[in-house]
Amino acid sequence: AATVLWQLFSIVEKFYRGDGLRCLIDFLVPAKRVLQCIQRETCGNYTGLIFYHEGWPLCIHEKVVVQLASLHKVRLKPGDFYFQIVPVGKQSASLVLKCLSRHGQGMEQVIVPETMYGYIFTAEFLENVNGERDGCPLQSCLLTTGPATYRTPWKNIVNPIFIPTAETI
Repeated sequence: AATVLWQLFSIVEKFYRGDGLRCLIDFLVPAKRVLQCIQRETCGNYTGLIFYHEGWPLCIHEKVVVQLASLHKVRLKPGDFYFQIVPVGKQSASLVLKCLSRHGQGMEQVIVPETMYGYIFTAEFLENVNGERDGCPLQSCLLTTGPATYRTPWKNIVNPIFIPTAETI
């Protein structure tokens, strides 16, 4: 919760000049819709199973997978990437994948179309992104908790852990 709160304060200051109400209306409500859609479509593939990390795929335990603010203080390495919800005009938000540019100079931002939301947290999604890029393949997703950033192999994120139930034992 502290990570998300810090990111939210950063957004209010950077994009909305301290206007929390404007941020709520123009960014948080649309961002909530995007996040709910991602979670609903992704988790729909696992009906009847109980996730060990109940916030998956948006977070894994206390580590945030889909960021609200840019990780501008984190030095990306080749192969690193992260997901972020970004404001797009008034009362709109989009999901983007951020990584080093193909030439390693600066940031690249890839908009993830809404039609892909149920497909993001799969190995095939990253394979497709890498197929469209030149250079170093993306492989480590950055997760955050408080001030810490964790480079996590994509396979550890796309393969959720489930709690055993009477039907699965």
